[in-house]
Amino acid sequence: MLLAEDHALVGQGLRALLEPEYEVRGPIQDGTDVPAAVTDFRPHVLLLDLSLPGRNGLDLIPEVRRLCPETRILVVTMHSDRVLVRSAFALGAVGFILKDSDIAELRTAIAEVLAGGRYLSPRLPPYPATGPSSPTAEAFWRLTPRQQQILKAIGEGRTTEEIAEELGLSVHTVYFHRQSLRRVLGIESEDGLVRYAALVELGGESSGREPGAVPPVPP
Repeated sequence: MLLAEDHALVGQGLRALLEPEYEVRGPIQDGTDVPAAVTDFRPHVLLLDLSLPGRNGLDLIPEVRRLCPETRILVVTMHSDRVLVRSAFALGAVGFILKDSDIAELRTAIAEVLAGGRYLSPRLPPYPATGPSSPTAEAFWRLTPRQQQILKAIGEGRTTEEIAEELGLSVHTVYFHRQSLRRVLGIESEDGLVRYAALVELGGESSGREPGAVPPVPP
């Protein structure tokens, strides 16, 4: 088992808890070191924090899957955002658990992914069924070309003013499109829209992936 966790106390605590049952390496505290550690150790399970310095966990998931397909990736994070859950599974993770879970749940999650299954913590907010009010790949493909264009620009980190200038629109029009995007995708806040746009860019929805290509989060 390999731990990727930037907080030394948390990583060392996890290692102490798991070492009686598993061979454990880490914690790896910088995301840029994770690919080499996975290649060297070839772990059965990678316990992966999403908020790593150097490279974030979502960015690392597909690379770990490419380098070591047999490694099962269990996300261990403080973030319960449902878009992050969806994106982690879409990119290749097989488990998602919160850092404030107890050790019994962690052991259950590890056993489940080692057995070839998937694990989604019951403490996470349920992901809504696919529909116009949920931020899924299907919802993305129902956006108009202009809405997709603006969402892509948001995901690339552009401000409303920059988007307006680049597309030859008024700032008011871009604000209107942002509100429409939130309504169609079922996202409550501007921060949520920015996170979703960034994850859509990372996951490939705007790069030609076929509709419905993102797998559902397991029950």
